[in-house]
Amino acid sequence: MYLLKFAAMISLRIALRYVLALRNFSTTQILSFLAFLGIFLGSMAMVVVLSAFNGFERLLKEIYHQQDPDLKVMSLKGKTFKLNALMINRLQKTEGVEGVFQTISDKAYVQYGDGQMVLEVVGIEPGFEKFSRMDSLVKTGKFIVKSGDISFGLVSEPVRNALQVSLKNDFEFLQISYPKRKKILKLGTSKIFNQLNLIPTGFVQMDEQRIYAPIEEVRLLMDKPNGISNLEIFLNKNSNQERTRLKLEEILGPDFSIKNEMEQHEDLFKILKIEKLFVFLALGFIILISSFNLFVSCSMLVIDKKMDLFTLMAMGMEPSEIKMTIRYLGGFVTLLGLIPGLLTGLGICLLQKWYGWVPLGMTSTTIQAYPIEIQGLDFLLVSLWVLIIGFLAVLKPASMGPKLAISSH
Repeated sequence: MYLLKFAAMISLRIALRYVLALRNFSTTQILSFLAFLGIFLGSMAMVVVLSAFNGFERLLKEIYHQQDPDLKVMSLKGKTFKLNALMINRLQKTEGVEGVFQTISDKAYVQYGDGQMVLEVVGIEPGFEKFSRMDSLVKTGKFIVKSGDISFGLVSEPVRNALQVSLKNDFEFLQISYPKRKKILKLGTSKIFNQLNLIPTGFVQMDEQRIYAPIEEVRLLMDKPNGISNLEIFLNKNSNQERTRLKLEEILGPDFSIKNEMEQHEDLFKILKIEKLFVFLALGFIILISSFNLFVSCSMLVIDKKMDLFTLMAMGMEPSEIKMTIRYLGGFVTLLGLIPGLLTGLGICLLQKWYGWVPLGMTSTTIQAYPIEIQGLDFLLVSLWVLIIGFLAVLKPASMGPKLAISSH
């Protein structure tokens, strides 16, 4: 046991001396430096880019948590559906449920002043604003869509910017047009659209092009007196979401789908994860190419030091210990690139997180700088990838060492 430890220490010391000798200028040293530089830059880039993807994922979760309900009920058989008051009352009384609200939504044509666009109109029930977390996103105006007989419209920021909507202009209304379901044209008439006029009352900070309006007016606009696009369900803070969802599924039956916050945007988060995977593979491939320099530099070092290796073997060093020496050398070069790369990437991420020096370059978004979320799993995966590549890159040079030493004499 002591002999094995002593042999390992000797191999380690010899490898370390070879690493220190790389400071001298030669072809082998240049290739070793390029291998170090490739691992350093690749590790740093992987950490920064993966942290940026994590930041976008976290940001989207926070934004959608404010905009969306805890659970959303949708029909599997059509775009809209109907539920009677008894069924809604049963859902409301389910354990863990705090609020149940009907909504109806569809694309419509909107005009304000000289501006016009197609956007999503969402009809919401009275009291929705008391349960929705969206009130924190209303920075200008009020979250109100109905007061007595007056109908208001809550406008998202992209719509506000596109149509130049103002809360101080009492002479302009949001004029919403929606095609009638029965398009029977009589001679001399062109009225094939239902109309709804709304007074803008506030602006909500979200990236979707959307207007919130009273549900009854939106139902009349869309010729669906009792129609529902979704049921938006808000839960108590201490409720078990999965248990509550199972109870709601028993009440509603198999014709409905109940989605949580993540599932409501499932496709978006899947695309984000796939993009993150491909970026990891692309940057990992760059590190793999850089490891070829490590392979060549270790091979040239073995050829250059074959006389030294023969001397070590003559002094009693085993071929396995010669191989271990070359592996230690490759490991030192790999770690010299990996550790500074990880630390530099971490530093860049922290600076971006604290100061936001790199802007997104988008004026319509709710954030101005690239978001960053540092996760230990990313550092672990990058380290494993680099270490495995570095280990594989020195396998062949290590096996060449004893053979070249023996063949030199």
